[in-house]
Amino acid sequence: MNIKKINIKNLQYEKKDVKIALIVLAAVFIVSVGLWILSKPGKKYNFRFESIVTGKVSVENRYLPRKPYPEDVLQYVDELILGPQTPRFKLLFSPETRVESSFVRDGILYVNLTEDVLDRTGSCSDIKTGIELFKTNVLSTFSKINTIEMYIDNKSIYTYEENND
Repeated sequence: MNIKKINIKNLQYEKKDVKIALIVLAAVFIVSVGLWILSKPGKKYNFRFESIVTGKVSVENRYLPRKPYPEDVLQYVDELILGPQTPRFKLLFSPETRVESSFVRDGILYVNLTEDVLDRTGSCSDIKTGIELFKTNVLSTFSKINTIEMYIDNKSIYTYEENND
């Protein structure tokens, strides 16, 4: 049987090397956590959609890139119209619906949708429920928005103004 002798001096050097390696590893970990905190994946937003199974309103959480106001509102609206990420929720409007234009001015969100919103294809909420969920999503997420004006092919279909009494 071959037995190795352990040299105490070498063992001390090995412990020192292990300590240095652990310190370097800890420093790398701290730096990487710090960099992750500075460049988080984005801001967390709640999206409310109608459940296919129960018909009740359910919440889906999503991280979107951080953007300044009002670009964050417009990005949120685009994501909302695209619909849920999970198949257990209904789209607000038909799958072909797109935002033709949207902008924010003086606390009013203007959204112009394609006429596809009128189609009832796919698994989507009825128009009234879709508009109500759209309103609820936007107003509960963005306190600077107090009025929503929706259009289909530049024709006004819905206006909601929040009372600030």
